[in-house]
Order: sequence, then C-alpha cells, then structure tokens
Amino acid sequence: MTRRAPPLYLELRKTLAEELAAGKYPVGSRFPTELDLCRRFGLARHTVREALRALQDAGLLARQARTGTVVLATHPPEPYANRMNSLEELWQYAKETRFEQRHEGVVILRQPLAATLGRSVGERWLRMAGYRHNIADGTPLCWSEIFVAEPFLGIRDKVDHARIPVYAFLSEQYGLSIDLVERQIRAVAMPDDIAQVLGSRAGTPALLERRSYFGTRAGAGAAQAEATPFEISLSIHPGDRFAHTTRLLREKTPVSDL
Repeated sequence: MTRRAPPLYLELRKTLAEELAAGKYPVGSRFPTELDLCRRFGLARHTVREALRALQDAGLLARQARTGTVVLATHPPEPYANRMNSLEELWQYAKETRFEQRHEGVVILRQPLAATLGRSVGERWLRMAGYRHNIADGTPLCWSEIFVAEPFLGIRDKVDHARIPVYAFLSEQYGLSIDLVERQIRAVAMPDDIAQVLGSRAGTPALLERRSYFGTRAGAGAAQAEATPFEISLSIHPGDRFAHTTRLLREKTPVSDL
C-alpha cells in the first residue's frame, strides 16, 4: 500500500517549528507574514494559514490585530502542572509566576459577572486584570482578574504585584488571617480578546478557575470569616497549558473507634 505524504501545511509547520527551535526568530520578534511565507515556499495562502494556526495552537506564535504575528516561544510550552493542596503550595505558585497588570478600576457588579463571581448585583469591587506568565521562561499561563472587596479598596495604589500576591498584601495590611481558599474550576470557550494576549485560538477549550479567599480580621468573630470573601480571582487557562493535581489522603480511623 502506498503511504500518503503528510498534508502540505504539516510539512510547513514542521519546517517553521524547526526554524523557531534553532533561534531564527527570537522571542518577541515579528514573524513573517502569510504573504511572505507564500512567496518563500510557493504555497497557497490557506496552506500557510493552517500551518500558522497550528503553531499558534502549540503556543509558539501569537497572531494579533494591527501588530501581526509575534513569536511567543521557541519550543512548545509544557502544560503548567498546578499542584495546590495547601496555602503553602498556593504561595509557591505565586513565586513561580508573575502577574502583568493591564487594567485597574472599581466596578459595580452586573450580570453575568456577578454570577461568575458568586456575588450579588450592585456590589462594588476593585478589579485588577492582566496576564500571568511563568518566570522561568516567560510562557503566558493565563488571563487573571483579581477582585478586592469594598472594605479594602484602600490598597488600590499600594500593592506591588512583583513583590507579593494581592491576598498576602491584604493580609499584611489589614491583619487578615487567611482561613479558607475555595476553588472552582470549569470548562469554558476561550474568549477572542484573551486568546490574542495568550497566543491561543478563540473558541478553543479553556479552563476558568475561580478562587475565593476568606479570612478573619484580628478580634473578629468566626462568623465574619465565612460571610464574604475579601478577594476573588478569575483565571482563564488555555486547556492544553494547564494540568491540576489533587492529592486525597485517607483518614485513618482511630483504634478506639473500631
């Protein structure tokens, strides 16, 4: 049986991926346009477009309106292994990544954002939005939006994202003990505007992670700790760049209970 040759776009993808790996196009530089590649390889535009789309899906390129195609990485990023089973591991995650803020301001919750946050319409929260990347190699990991409850809006011009996570800064400034972090992860479609920032494709599978931070101020009762989170974060991860690990330990039954 005659073996079929791979589609032309896959051959082109392989060639371009090898050139990226060899350092021909540095991270952050402009990648050749579709027209340039058509001329160079003598291929149809739809073939070139499919090859670029495959490189984008692999996390190597970001195709953005008005800026063209930009190199994100020279090798496909490994899925970020997210192990978060304690507050200590949550802190470790913050140390391994960096938050680059793009937007900031006080918002009044409307639907559907109120439902996404699990809060009531009309509440006021400070919103800080941007993307988080891996410090080690600069790979964009997710788009994050951090919401701080109204009683703590005073941190607006004080928090230093590079030095300390927002939840830790709030704890430091207001004497909050972090008693509980509630996490919810669900599948969503990658929004178009966020896909451009992360070098992903709009509509592809993504994971939305919501974290709600609950705590108690010094001298406050336990009931206050469970009522309202002092911070809520939303993070959208490309589905192929995020892996979450949870460890479940069996509780040993005391001999006296048998």
